[in-house]
Order: sequence, then C-alpha cells, then structure tokens
Amino acid sequence: MKRNILCAKHRTGYGVALLMVLAGVLAMGCSSAKPAKQRGRYERAPIHEVSEEQLRTDGRLIDALSLQASDRTEEALAAYQKLVQESPDCAAAWFEMSRILQQRGWNDSAEHCARRAALLTDSNVWYQLNLAQARQRKGDAKGMIETWEHIVQLKPNTIEYYYELSNAYVAADDMAGAVEALNRVERMIGVTQPISMHKKKLWEAAGKPDKAMKEVETLADAYPADKQYNAVLAEMHMKQKRYAKAKTYYDRILKADPNDPYIHIQLAEYYKAVGKPDEADREMLLAFENKALDGRSKLQLLGAFYTDEEFFGSRSATTFRLMDMAMADCTDSTEFAAFYGHVLMSQQKYGEAVHQFELALQRDSSHYEVWELLLVSLTEADSTMERTTDYARRAAKLFPMHTLPHFLVARKALIDEKYDEAAAALDQIERWGFNKGYLEAESYSLMAEAYYRSGQKDKAWRAFDRYLALLPDDWGMLNNYAYYLAEEGLRLEEAEAMSRRTIEAEPKNASSLDTYGWILHLLGRDAEALPYLQRAVEADPKSDTLRKHLEEVKGKL
Repeated sequence: MKRNILCAKHRTGYGVALLMVLAGVLAMGCSSAKPAKQRGRYERAPIHEVSEEQLRTDGRLIDALSLQASDRTEEALAAYQKLVQESPDCAAAWFEMSRILQQRGWNDSAEHCARRAALLTDSNVWYQLNLAQARQRKGDAKGMIETWEHIVQLKPNTIEYYYELSNAYVAADDMAGAVEALNRVERMIGVTQPISMHKKKLWEAAGKPDKAMKEVETLADAYPADKQYNAVLAEMHMKQKRYAKAKTYYDRILKADPNDPYIHIQLAEYYKAVGKPDEADREMLLAFENKALDGRSKLQLLGAFYTDEEFFGSRSATTFRLMDMAMADCTDSTEFAAFYGHVLMSQQKYGEAVHQFELALQRDSSHYEVWELLLVSLTEADSTMERTTDYARRAAKLFPMHTLPHFLVARKALIDEKYDEAAAALDQIERWGFNKGYLEAESYSLMAEAYYRSGQKDKAWRAFDRYLALLPDDWGMLNNYAYYLAEEGLRLEEAEAMSRRTIEAEPKNASSLDTYGWILHLLGRDAEALPYLQRAVEADPKSDTLRKHLEEVKGKL
C-alpha cells in the first residue's frame, strides 16, 4: 500500500534536538481529545492550560522517540510499554509500538497497538493507514475493509485510497464490493481506461464475463474513436462463441481503419471459427498484401493460424502463396530458410529448396534435420552426385549416428568402385542401427554388393539374407544373389530355387533367364539349360555375356 507516513523521520541522524523541537510543536500529544480537523501525526487542538501530569507524559514520549531515533528499539519499546501503562490514552505511544512490532513480525500484537491508536484518535489518517497495514499483515480482510472505508471517509478525494479499498474487498473475495469501490472514483472523475479495465479483470475473476464485457462497452461508448475497445469486445465475444456479435465489432474497426492489417487477421480468425475457410484465406491474403506487416510477423502468423494438415494439405494453394509473400518481405531470409525450403519441397521445387537449405545451414549448421532435407532435395533435384556426396560427407562427420549421409557416401563409392570405402560407410550405418527401418533394406542392398566386390563374401551372403528377409519378392536381388552364389560354386541347389522364382515372376527378363540357365549348366543339366539361355539371348541379343553362355552350353551338347 502507498503511504506518506512520518515514521521514516524517526531514525539515527536527526538527533534529540530535532525531537525537542517536534515535541514543542506537538505539545500534549498524548491527550485523548479528538480534534475536529485533520492535523499531523501528533498534533492536537491547542489548549490554554497544561497539567504537570501531561507535561511528564509528553516528556516520556519524547524520551522514547529519542531512543527509537537512535536505533535503540528495545529500550524504546520498553519505554512505550511503560508509558501506555501509566497513560493508556497516549495514542502516539500505541502507534509507535505498533510500528516496532510490525518490523519484528509480531503481527497480532502490532494490530492490537495500531487499533488502540486508531480508536483514540480516529480522525488521524496516519494512524488509520498504520492500522490498515497491520491488518493486512495479519491477514484480516474484514478489518482491512472496515479501516479503508473509514480512511476514504476521512480523505474522500484521495483516489489511491479507493484502489486500496478495492484491493481489500478482493482479499475478502467480495468482487462486487471491489468494483463498487472503483465506481465511486468514476462518479468523481468520470469513465477512464485504467479503472474500467481493472473492473473488467475483477468481473472476469469473479466468473461474470457479461459484466466484464459491460465495462468495456462503457469504455467504447465513452471513447468511440478508439478502436482498441472494439477489438477487446470482439475478442471477448469470440471466446464465448458469440460470433455474430464479434463480427459487429470487427466491422466497426474495419470501417474506422481499413488499412489496419491486423483487422484482416482477426477477420480471418472469425471466418475460420464459423467454418468459412475460403473467406479466411481471402482475409489472410489482404493482411499479407499490407506492407505495414513485416515479413517476420507474417511468417509467425502462418505457423500459428494454419495446422500442418491445412498448411501442406487442404489449404496449401493459399499457404504456399502466403509463404512466398512473407519471404519476399523478410529482411533476414536465413532465419526462416529451412521452413521455406520445406514448403518448396512440398511443391516439388527441389532446386529452389536446395538454395534455402544452404542458406539455413549458413546461419546454423547444428540441426541434422536441415542437412537431411538438403540431401533429399539434392537427390530429387538430380544434382551432381559429387555435390550431393560432398554435403553427405560433411553431414556424416557432424552426425555419425544418422543413416542417410553414410548411405549416400557408400552409394558414390560403389559407383566409383571404391568398395572398401563403401563397406566402411555401410558398417557405420549398421553399427548405429536403423531408425524405424529407415533405409534399412536399401543399405543391405548396397552392403551385399560392396562386401561381394571387396571380397568379403560371408558378409555379402548375410547382407543378401537380411535384405530378402525385409523384401522377399525383390526379383532383382534374388537374381543377383543366385548369380553370385553360382559364380562362387556355392549352394547351387539353393541358388537354383531362388533363380526359378525370378523367372516364374518375370519370364521374359533376360538377366533372370540367363542366371537360371547358367545355374542349370553348373548343375550338369545342360539340356534343361539350353532353352532358357536361348530365350535370354532373344530378349537381349546385344549382350556378349549371354551369347557366350549360350555357346558354351551348346558346345556341351
């Protein structure tokens, strides 16, 4: 609570001389008389005669004040206690005792002393303010109300005291009383924004939104040119799903200021709430066309207004356009480059997306998700394999536990016939494991080839088995597996069974026909092999390998 009490003057440094002067001014301050007009803390009505007893009492008061001013509070407290025992009507002594006890946290005793002082001189505002503070410390809400009501009677033109009275009613959970205290101020000075908005909050806390709304309506009527109150009213109606009423206030704002970009955003929210997405999109476009709305704000609005499904799905025709508009107005395009790149990917604009992801990584290279989006975009954009692999190598060093960078490095190494390098990258993938099967089959496919070409045959067979466990009907892998086994002269019966499955599935595939015929030849079944090898050459007459196989089998017959 705000106070302007003289207690701060009773401290070390003012000295006894000052207190003696004060005592002269406040002569006979311990009289129980109740003055008719407001005076200082110890001032009393002038009298013409002073008894010796009164002089002794005033002297003891001055002595106690001197001890208190010298920070000898323990002695001062004892002096005040002795004084009120001998002169129980000395309001000043009760007042000073209350202050000392409050500082010590003895709230019950402090409130008792403050109440005695206030009762003895009930027109002294200082004593009443001290009592209000003591009751607040004690948690006596009812007593606080009683005291503040008395204070505003003493000082009816001091507005801050009505706020304190309102707070006292709040402490007593009496919102109606709290509002009425502020209504008294409005009757004095008229409708004002601080008071009306404070009353609005009180009614909201009391669970009475209609009364809260009435306070804002009063403000809107008092200040018709101020659009903020219409905006508050519209929002309040929106929260209560009174959409038609909200629209009335939105229309007022639009009429008053059609160039305000935020009214179009608010109208977009209104149309979305009432199930009119096309109208909502139209209002968002109007807002985004307004140069008063900066690019950063536009991008933040996009993320807040549309769900992921709407942004990338049902409303994407609008959201992608809005995104382009926002990025055009964004002074720091790198801040939102990753987001924009994702949008461009959704439109299959992979080349443009690559540029945005590169910008994003220039700003902050610590997010693997951006690296992966860049690598995917490079792959989809048919970028040079050297450029893609260069980024993949950098990502693999920064994030060794992720699959895609190692996969792309291994793919390029295989193409370059660097089989040991490919195998090392694939080992790294398997060591860290696959996240929900991501690129698992594809990695085992590369492993099978890399291990076989690098002479690690047992690892190659294991990779083939792992791959086919995931994709058992991949006829190309079955064909390769069977052919490699045949080349090594291993498990020919098993290879024949695998190869037979491929030609049953793809009876005109030249490679599969050749593999099957060759395995039959290795098994010594040249008569059976011949027609398959002939069909293979017919399907691919330009292949030297197929013709050699056919001629070799013919020579055996």
